[in-house]
Amino acid sequence: MFQQRIETIDFKTFMACNHRKPSKSLINTSLYSFLPSVSVSSFFSPDIAGVYAVLLGVFAFGMLSHFLESYAASTGREALAEAIETITRLAFSIGGFSFIGWFLVSL
Repeated sequence: MFQQRIETIDFKTFMACNHRKPSKSLINTSLYSFLPSVSVSSFFSPDIAGVYAVLLGVFAFGMLSHFLESYAASTGREALAEAIETITRLAFSIGGFSFIGWFLVSL
């Protein structure tokens, strides 16, 4: 059905090792194709909106706890600042390990 043509190479090209075709990469997919696009329309799509909401929530919680801890420490309430730091550290640890466990279970 398909006939393969015999490739002929002249002797000088063969001896110069210029006869080989450049090999193509096995992976032609860009790294950016695995990442979700960030745009206004994709932000409100139901597929990825939950991920963005969780990321924004974690960011907001981290920033709020940092500002509250800094304010408490600057006003001389070291016990309150230490309590906020302990709660934040505990919450992020539990949340991080829970996410890793959920991810491994959902594979």
